[in-house]
Amino acid sequence: MHDFVTKEIRAIYSSYDGWKMSSQPLGNGYDTVVSIERRNGGHRESVKVLVTLGKSVPFPLPDELTRADPAADGTVTRHEYAVMVPANADVSSVPAGVRIYTMKSFAFKDKELTWVKKPVRKSESAPVKSPA
Repeated sequence: MHDFVTKEIRAIYSSYDGWKMSSQPLGNGYDTVVSIERRNGGHRESVKVLVTLGKSVPFPLPDELTRADPAADGTVTRHEYAVMVPANADVSSVPAGVRIYTMKSFAFKDKELTWVKKPVRKSESAPVKSPA
């Protein structure tokens, strides 16, 4: 499951833009805090994303998410945090101002977490080009 979630996070915070990612699992099931960092214009940007596969976001948010990590080199750090949840999850407990990302790979349908696969495009027969 985490491979699909990692792909979705990398689509938002691309390594092409200099983002480096590491993750640390929390002690409660599949919840994970993903730390993403980059250096940009003399500043260090840090984003922590809480990835949860639960029907609702845990309240209050874990301290690992909201706590800024100190910079070892003394540079100014711009710290943000966000939450990534499956589609149709309850996000009413997320405080205002926190970014919410919705997963494209997982969704809740009738209280069950389901894997959302891409539709298979196939036809009865392959199209044949006529000789010109």
